[in-house]
Amino acid sequence: MVRKLLSPRWILIHIGAASLILLMLNLGLWQLHRLDAKKSFNSVLRAHTSTPLQTLDQAVPTKWNKAANEWVRVRITGSYDSSKAVTVINRSQDGSAGYDSTVPFTSLNNRTILVNRGFVPLAMPTPSVPTGQLEIVGYLRASQSRSALGPIDSTDTGNTEFQRFDVPLISTYVGGTVEPMFLQLITEIPKPNSQWPAKVPLPPLDEGPHLSYAFQWFFFSMVALAAWVVVVRRKLSQVNASVQAQTSA
Repeated sequence: MVRKLLSPRWILIHIGAASLILLMLNLGLWQLHRLDAKKSFNSVLRAHTSTPLQTLDQAVPTKWNKAANEWVRVRITGSYDSSKAVTVINRSQDGSAGYDSTVPFTSLNNRTILVNRGFVPLAMPTPSVPTGQLEIVGYLRASQSRSALGPIDSTDTGNTEFQRFDVPLISTYVGGTVEPMFLQLITEIPKPNSQWPAKVPLPPLDEGPHLSYAFQWFFFSMVALAAWVVVVRRKLSQVNASVQAQTSA
């Protein structure tokens, strides 16, 4: 009877079932890994955003360190260079499509950093940039890089539209020495009269659906295992019934 389950057709069924079960188990483990990563990120975000407000020189005196400095709040006094403003396109916020207005800001001690001033809906023109000396407060953010399937940015030095906050690439347009991170704006002092650009909110501090997704994948793997057992037992029953019929005959 066992040999019936070792025919080429049944071997393919066994391999397919085992592969499917292993795939779903690994997807469940992957979701648990993403949950751990989300918890770790939330912990860092809470810790860094609650640190006392610092100057850029206090937060990053020399070398930028993403693990130690990202999401730390800093204040900088200086001025924008609106002639080098760019947009980061394909953004969405509160259900609206748009772009983020990004402008280089140079401090009084000549440190230039890209500032994400916030979100602007597609239907609106780019808001004017404050002139003269002012103080800005924002979160330090790490430069973003393209994923394997992400859209490709133009490398033309005259390009002013970018898919992400790729600081080294945007710096080729801005020119000069630009800090390796960017600033996500919280407020400008004095505060502008317009509500645009709208400030980009912090990432949500929930744990997402990863745990429920993990349970779903584990459940599906158990269903697949149970289905394989049922099919095998049914086949064995059929073979056994056939043997008994031949014996009685």
